[in-house]
Amino acid sequence: MGHEGEAPAIEAIHLAPVGALTHSFMEELAGGLSRRVPVPCRIRGAFLEAERQRLPGRAQADADRLLASLEAGAADPGAAVVGVTDLDLGIPVFTFVFGRARASGHAAVVSVARLDPAFYGLPPRGEVRLQRTVLEILHELGHVAGLRHCRNHPCLMRFAGSVAAVDVRGSTFCGACAERLPRWLREARSVSA
Repeated sequence: MGHEGEAPAIEAIHLAPVGALTHSFMEELAGGLSRRVPVPCRIRGAFLEAERQRLPGRAQADADRLLASLEAGAADPGAAVVGVTDLDLGIPVFTFVFGRARASGHAAVVSVARLDPAFYGLPPRGEVRLQRTVLEILHELGHVAGLRHCRNHPCLMRFAGSVAAVDVRGSTFCGACAERLPRWLREARSVSA
């Protein structure tokens, strides 16, 4: 969601846990993302603004307020900051969102809540949650790099309004989208997390 513009130069990706995610999950996530992108992925200290970021009248965190807080706290201009939370995310005009980023910005926020099979009453599967989260982070980083949603079915930039759509969406950027990406994201590799 957003407009296309000049993408920022990114030399690192900083993952900022929001809420009660375990350090081991964050380490697995950083490792899975590192296998996909040619820039270092690091874990930042915990980001503790989650409780003050609730949507009024909803049991969800306000994705736009979290994103604004992450952008305001981003100290390194050469890094993209990705807030990763176990809280369900929403925005006033959508029931929920998997993630949010500002086009050509330097931050994104991604929720693992609806990416976890346990959310749907299924047995927990950590590898599924991890893979979905890596792909959702790459999708949001596509927005950070200035891309809009793509209509190409196997493209990672295709809009996904359900977890089923996340699972059938591609795991790489289509040729047209990859052509418009900066090197740090264009070279995202297709490997399992």
